[in-house]
Amino acid sequence: MSSRAGHTHRRWRLSGHKKAKVDVVRNDINVTPLVDVMLVLLIIFMLMTLLMGRGHEVTLPKALNYSQEKDKLQPVVTIDLDGNLWVEKSKLGPVSTATLKEMDDQIQGMWKAPKNPDGVGRIYLKADDKVEYSKVYPVLEYMNKTMFVQSVDLAIAKEEAK
Repeated sequence: MSSRAGHTHRRWRLSGHKKAKVDVVRNDINVTPLVDVMLVLLIIFMLMTLLMGRGHEVTLPKALNYSQEKDKLQPVVTIDLDGNLWVEKSKLGPVSTATLKEMDDQIQGMWKAPKNPDGVGRIYLKADDKVEYSKVYPVLEYMNKTMFVQSVDLAIAKEEAK
């Protein structure tokens, strides 16, 4: 009879009209939504870095045929429409002996701590499609004769087939 009375007693407590008491208030942050938001932001950041161009932005010449070789993360040298020389996002000024030397120093520094070892000895050259060849030639000549660059990859924009 005592077991039946205890059983009835438990049922009465569970089905009673009193509210259940919370023993402990939890002050912890629910980290699941925080982690979800951070993962979404990380994915957005990764996609945006892929879309952003390397080096200074210029209008590139168009070509139908181009190399399918993957980017080696080599240093980017840009010559803009005004004939200014850029290394990555750093403007050096008009092409001259001093700016070519500064370009050499910056690139040598990048090759000492490369993003990708395959990019050492290589340069990615971007020139505006309307820049005069007389402004591009001294840069190519300096890279060839003074820097002994193994490979210069020329940037182009993909031309749509007609």
